[in-house]
Amino acid sequence: MLIGRDNGAIVASVMVGHDGHRGWVYYVAVDPDCQKRGFGRVIMAAAEDWLRGAGIAKLQLLVRRENAQANAFYGSLGFELSTSVMYQKWLDGRATTPSN
Repeated sequence: MLIGRDNGAIVASVMVGHDGHRGWVYYVAVDPDCQKRGFGRVIMAAAEDWLRGAGIAKLQLLVRRENAQANAFYGSLGFELSTSVMYQKWLDGRATTPSN
């Protein structure tokens, strides 16, 4: 977990990790009152630096297709759509539907 501060106040955070091969960003958050000020870019750069320092060469993340704002943000950071297919399985017995 990396934390971004502005004058001591927490303004951004990112949960980042890796499996020894691929890095993953799990959650990125920017205080709503601080959005559109570059804090998202700064916290993502910190996540990338952390992964590079661990010797990880590839970063991946998941975004819902309908989240246009997040898709545009990550595209502006140089992320590309992957050709991989994601599979999921609910372990509590619910059926997987397109909205899950």
